[in-house]
Parts: sequence; structure tokens; C-alpha cells
Amino acid sequence: MKSTIVLLSLLVFCSCGKSWLTPKPLSFFTPESVFVDKAGMDGLLLTLRRDLRNDFYAPSPTNLAHEYISSDLAVAAETAAATTQNFDRQVVPTGTGSSDFFRSWTQAFQAIKNANIVISRIDIPDWDADNDKNEVLAEGFFHRAYWYYRLVHQFGDVPFINKEHVAPKMDFYTHSRKTILAKIQADMEFAVQWLPEIVEPGKVNRAAGLHLLTKICLANSAFVQAIDAASAVINNGRYKLMTQRFGIVAGDSRFNVIWDLHQKENKSLSNNTEAILVVQDKYGFPGSTNGTQTLRQYTPWWSNNTYLKDPDGRRACIDTRGNWQVLAFGRGVGQLRPSNYYQYTIWKDISDLRHDTDTNWMPVSKIRYNNPASKYYGQVLDIRYSNPQDTFRAYYGWPHYKLYVSDERVPDQPIGGNADWYVFRLAETYLLRAEAYHWVGENQKAAEDINKVRQRAKASPVSPSEISIAYILDERARELYAEEPRKTELTRISFIMADNNRNGYAIGNFSTKNFWYDRVLATNFYNTGLQWGLNEYKMSPFHVLWPVPQNAIDSNTGGRINQNAGYPGTEKNVLPLTEITDQQ
Repeated sequence: MKSTIVLLSLLVFCSCGKSWLTPKPLSFFTPESVFVDKAGMDGLLLTLRRDLRNDFYAPSPTNLAHEYISSDLAVAAETAAATTQNFDRQVVPTGTGSSDFFRSWTQAFQAIKNANIVISRIDIPDWDADNDKNEVLAEGFFHRAYWYYRLVHQFGDVPFINKEHVAPKMDFYTHSRKTILAKIQADMEFAVQWLPEIVEPGKVNRAAGLHLLTKICLANSAFVQAIDAASAVINNGRYKLMTQRFGIVAGDSRFNVIWDLHQKENKSLSNNTEAILVVQDKYGFPGSTNGTQTLRQYTPWWSNNTYLKDPDGRRACIDTRGNWQVLAFGRGVGQLRPSNYYQYTIWKDISDLRHDTDTNWMPVSKIRYNNPASKYYGQVLDIRYSNPQDTFRAYYGWPHYKLYVSDERVPDQPIGGNADWYVFRLAETYLLRAEAYHWVGENQKAAEDINKVRQRAKASPVSPSEISIAYILDERARELYAEEPRKTELTRISFIMADNNRNGYAIGNFSTKNFWYDRVLATNFYNTGLQWGLNEYKMSPFHVLWPVPQNAIDSNTGGRINQNAGYPGTEKNVLPLTEITDQQ
């Protein structure tokens, strides 16, 4: 039987002569055949727009969560041994525990690779008009600049890849942070001339380009240019802070405009004049993600059996599907524990709608015994009868208006479903311009910009004499929690201080003395002796920059990618490049 099958096979092959040896490709979708017109380029731009979602969506902890545990706002609260809490022991070039900072490196360079295909092949298509060509090139520059802005404030000096490489390349060299910032500022100055003003939700418009340019100019200490870029958005006329009720529950008097602003159905509405750049993610649509998982990450594990007990020692809360408290709060597991600075310190103004405990903020006083087996069922949970440490992971308040995202995948046990998410919105543009005004000593104008944001939240105005970088960061925390990449922004400000010798900081000893470290220690749990699970919360000044992944260094056999100060391998560093050429 076997011999018959073999013989039949040979006959089939022989009957076709040698034609069967000719490869028959399954598809002709090669770069040479796809990127030949605007439609082909638009397909790659769609991929780049989806890349922008990498910070905000699952897997959890998300890339944004890694930024938060490296900042003044939160720590990793899981008790597994691999959870990154002791930076001194866990954040190393060969691995960073379950909080994988290297994901940010990999995803950024993948997006940069795609952006470089657009940039390098821009002259290949037969464009109908120069405007089309320049719009596509401008968006390519935007995506490359976006990710390099993130990389230089996460990892410092990194290789700048200036073109598409179609063959393996293992001879990259590190460029200096300042060289990269100068390059992406120049690219974005071109881009904002050509990005369209009006686009469909999810696409990159001119205001998004100007917003990014504002950040880059700040990082370059080009404060006047930062003011100009931010002002071009603020004074545009298309963008205004949302101050009136709108959207899906606009007629429900229980809520307010702060609630409306952050409902997933409202973020991409055409009448939301605050939204500048919003990534798109809708349940059941092609290319949708596994959701935001905001409830799982940011809200407390109030249903934990070990931590929370009733006065009789019974389990206080349950998380069974469809339970009324599960539906109201979502099924949080407290992956991030907010710092006391974020929980308490910054909320002194009782009129601030962002901390309105009737509607927007969920205080611990609203957690109730929901275990039917407890005779205290329905009463407010009394923490005195629980594990004395459970205030850490299972018992804290949260900004419900921002983190509660209904979940079509598990509607009766939500962990944070699919939702559009803000990348840039006008409130941050005001706060960026306020920061730029502060750097040039115009605190009156800085206060006016901050008060635009505070007025919308019904918070009392700040006076010019109160303006400082610390206050601006307080306001960013109040307004942009779970939106801004907090570590990136703290590091950017730290570099500004060091580059300009402000507040006793200098670039020469940046890895041993910097604003980031001093602020994190003054506001968070690190280096206080607190141990949670198997780890103590510890970090050092050099953690202002994350370690460059060792495998990226080792695989680059023909060049040299530098390691950051404080980590093993810096003895092999060479001077970073200060010139970017077309061959890099």
C-alpha cells in the first residue's frame, strides 16, 4: 500500500514536468506591490494609529501602568515574587519581573520601523497631489517622533533609526538624547504644516501634531516655541474645554460634565471639542483589543477573601457574577496601589468635581458587606475587623468616572472593557502651556491656564504666587490620571532642570541626583521600609532611566548600544552619536 502511494505521488509530479518546482506565492502583498499609492500608505498609517493603543490596553499591567509604578502616583500591589517593587534588585538589563518595561522598548521600535517605511518610501507612489504626499509624510514623522519622545524619557540615549532597513542590520550606535530631540523637533515643525486640521476620529490631525511639538519643545528647553505651539491649538477656535453637559447621559442630573467627558461613548463624539487625539477600540470591531482592563488594574481588590473580613471573621465581600456590588464597582484586583499623595494630598479642595464623592470619586465608605452569609450584609464595611494591612491593596478610593468601563465581554463581572481612550486632549495642552510659561517666569499667565482647567472642575483658582513645578504636577495628577505617561513627563521635567542647572540639579550627576528620584521618594512608598508580599519597595536615583534590554545590546554585534548609568555593562559604553545621517 505504501509503495502504491509513493508511486502515485511520483507520477503526479512527473506528469507536470518541472513546473511544480516553480514557487507559487500565496499572495503578492509585498512592500514593493503595496506601498505604491496613497491607499497602500494609508493601510500602514492605520497600523501606526493602532500602535498608539499599546500604552492603554491589555495585557495588564499595561505599559501605562509601568509608567505609574515608576512615578509618584502608584506602586505595583500584587504579592507575587516577580511583581516589580524592589527596583534595586528587579529592574536589571536581563529582566524586570512581571512589570515588563522592555515591552515599551520593543513596541516603540516596532512602531518606528513602520513609520520609517512610510518615510523612506514616500517618493515611490505616483501621488495625485503634493498635498497628499506631504500629509502622509507628516503623519509618518508624527508617529516616529511620538515614540522617540517616549523612548528618550524612558531609556535616555538610544539608537535613532532614520530609514527603513530592508536587510539585517547589527551595527547600530546610540545617539544622544539631545540629538534625537533636535531631530524630532525639526520633523514635527515640518509635519504641523501639512497635517490636516479636520480628520475622522482616531486619525492624526494638526492639533495633535502641535500638542506633541509642544512636549518636544519643552524637552528641548525651547520654552517660547512650546508656548507658540500650544497657543496654536488653544487659539484655533475648533477646540474648547467641555464645560456643558453632553453625550450619552447628558440628561441625567445625577452626573456632571466631568463624568460626561470620560464616558467611552462620548470620547469620539463630534461635539466633544476637547478631544485632540483619541485611539479607537470598540468591542466586536475588527482589530479590537482585549480591553482597557482599567478596573482590574487601578481599582482595589475589595472582594479579596484573605484581606477583608466582617466583625465575625467571615468573608466581607464576594465577586460572584451579577452581584450588585460587582456590577457597580467592577472586579478590581488592585494591580496598582495609588500613593497616598494621589489618594489624599492633592485633594484639599472639597469643591473639586474630580474628587466629588457623590458622583465621580468612589470613596471606601461606599464599599459594603455584600456576602449574603454575613449578618452585616448591606452595611458599610468596617476596616477595623480586617487584616491590618489590607488598606494597601483591597481598600482605597478611586476615580470611578474615569476607570469604570463597561465590559461587553463579561458584562456581569466587568474588569474594564473596550473603549476609545484619550491620547491628547485640550486640558493637557493648557497645562503644558502653563508649564512653559512657568519656565520663562510668567506665573500670571501660567495661573490663568491652570485656572481654565480648575474652573471647569469647579475648583478654587490658584494664584500666581502658588505656581511651581510641584503644583503643575499636582494638577496634572488631578486631571490626567490614567491618561498621561507619568514617568515620561517626570523624567522630561527632570532633564529640563538638569540641563538648565535649576533647583540644584545638573546633567553631570544626573544618575545620582535628579528631580524624579527626589519627588518619588517625597510622595510614594519607596525607600520607607515598607514590604509587601516578598518584596520591599526600593529604588535608586539611576532608575530615572530604565535599563536598556541586554538582548538588544548583545545582538547588535557590529556596533554599540550603550547601557544607562547604574546598570551592569556601562564600562563598554562609547560616546553617543551627535549627528543623524540618512544611512542610520
